This record gives sequence, structure tokens and C-alpha cells, in this order.
Amino acid sequence: MDAWVLGPLVLQKSVLLIAVAILAGFAVMKLRLRRESDLDNKSYDRAFEALLIWLFTWKLSVLLLDPQSVIESPLSLLYFSGGEQGTWIAAAVAGGYVWLRDHKSPRWPLYIDSWLVSLLVGYMVYRFFKILFEEVNIATNGLLLSLSAVIVILLWKGRVKEGRKKLQQLFLVFVLGHAVISVVASNTWEKAGLGSDLAFAEAGVATGTRVGERAPDFELEALGGGQIKLSDYRGKKVLINFWATWCPPCRVEMPHMQRFYSEYKDRDVVILSVNATQTEASKAVVNAYVNQWGLTFPIVLDSLGDVGKIYKVAAYPATYLVDEQGIIRKKVQGPMNEDSLKKAVR
Repeated sequence: MDAWVLGPLVLQKSVLLIAVAILAGFAVMKLRLRRESDLDNKSYDRAFEALLIWLFTWKLSVLLLDPQSVIESPLSLLYFSGGEQGTWIAAAVAGGYVWLRDHKSPRWPLYIDSWLVSLLVGYMVYRFFKILFEEVNIATNGLLLSLSAVIVILLWKGRVKEGRKKLQQLFLVFVLGHAVISVVASNTWEKAGLGSDLAFAEAGVATGTRVGERAPDFELEALGGGQIKLSDYRGKKVLINFWATWCPPCRVEMPHMQRFYSEYKDRDVVILSVNATQTEASKAVVNAYVNQWGLTFPIVLDSLGDVGKIYKVAAYPATYLVDEQGIIRKKVQGPMNEDSLKKAVR
């Protein structure tokens, strides 16, 4: 899994990449502001305040966007956020706070200049590490990285008094360029397999647990009796979900899994739920848990823990998305909600 497990703490690789990008952007902002000799630490403090407000709002936006989850389990506040929609809500709140506090300040243009440069640098660092450490579409990420790098260089060369209008124009170019590249990528070369392994799905790909490899087949006892093999679902998208009854985030995730499955089960999408039975008190406990949550997707019992070891599951829950050809397309360590499940299968 693309995560590090330290006892009860699960550190997602993607979260670490975002943290590094934020630190890089903040460092660049400080360097940018130091070019103005009459500045104090107020600008740094405001940026830090805005970041805290953004994080707080982003995390709590689940209350607005998915109140049902919070009602079902208050622990949803711990494990979930508002996702992409929450990101924009948080950005609006943080931006509004900064504008109310400083829009009358003579340094306001300088703040805007420095923060936009830091945002672009942070974005550029994030894209670079995505290419370096993750299995991503190199064509798309490489173009976006190059675009942001060119604009950062152009912005860095000018001072705010001379280049505020140019800054706004370049930032508009970045936004429009990002939109165009993303749309072209999703509708042309990514669908055609350019820069990815989609074109080789039917070729002799290796079997393994990395994205782009063929998912190892397995056969386990079904909770209701009989045997189920992963390959039984060839031709459908399969979400292999590893879980246990004693796992708190699994309890938060299960209602989302069931609602998602109820909506997508007729769209050639299957949830193959693999219970870590070797860690359970008995099968009766698993059966009671399934009845409690009204789960209707296939559930198999990993009684010896062999399948979990094959798929390198270090903590629960963990989910693999396998496409119609049996190729792993996504790995997620930690709970998923309906929104993330829908995005995964799309």
C-alpha cells in the first residue's frame, strides 16, 4: 500500500507529498517577501493563519456536504473531509478572511504577488513528486509541471510594483492552461493509453500488487457458503476491500460501501469484501456485523490471512480497484466514502 503504518497511525504518501509542497511554497513566499526590506513578520503570520483556517474548514466541510455520515458515526469527522468540494469551500473562507483583514493595507498587492508565487511553486513541487514516486500519467503531469515552472520563473523575475498586471495575466494563463491540458488528457491520450499502461492490459503484464500489474487471483470461502474467486468477476470493475469487525475506520466506511454498492451493482461494479478472519473471535461475530450493517455485497473469509499477506495489507481498511481485465488501477489505505468510491470507478 502507498502508506506508512506507525502503530495506529497511517500516514498516506499523498498526504506527505502535499505537506512537502506546502512547506516548499511557504519557503518561497518568505524568500519573495524578503526582497522588500521594510517588511515585518505580519505577512508570514497572515499566511499561517490562512493555512490553519483552510485546514480547519476543509476538515469540517463534511458537516455541510455529507451530514448523514456524521450522524451515523461522529468518527467520520476524524476520517473524512469535504474532498474537492471542501477544498474550494475552504479556499473561499481562507481567502475571504485574508481579504477582510488586509485588503486596505498598502502591502496588499505584495501579499497577493507572494502568495500566488508560493501556490504555484507548491503545485509544481507536488506534480514533480507525483511523477517521481507514484504511477501517474507522465504526459499530463509533465506538461502541467512544465507550464507551472515557466510561469514561476517569469513571475520571480519581476517585482510587484512593475509586474502586478503581468502577474494576473500569467496566473490566468496558468489556470486556463491547466484546464485545457486536463480536459485534453482525460478525453484523448489517457483514454487511448498514451503515457499509461492501459494499452497493455491484454498483453503479458506481470502479476503483482502495484498499480498497472495484474491482481493476484485468489479463492476464499464465502460467508454464506461456497467458494468465490477474484477471477469470477473478470469483465467487471472490482473493489477488493480488506476489513475487520474490530476496526473503527472500517465501521465508519461500511455504510458508504453499502450505499455505493446499492447504486453501482447494476453497472458491472462489484465490491469483494475480504474479512481478516484470522483476527476475529469467530465467524459468528463477522456474520452478526454483516447483519447489523445490512451488507449485501460478496464477503469472503481470509481465515489464514494469506490473501492479506499477498496484497501487503498493513492496516485496515485497505482497498484495491481492479479493472475489467484484472489490472490494478488504484490502491487506497484508509476508509473511503461514497464520493471517493465513485471517483475511483470512473
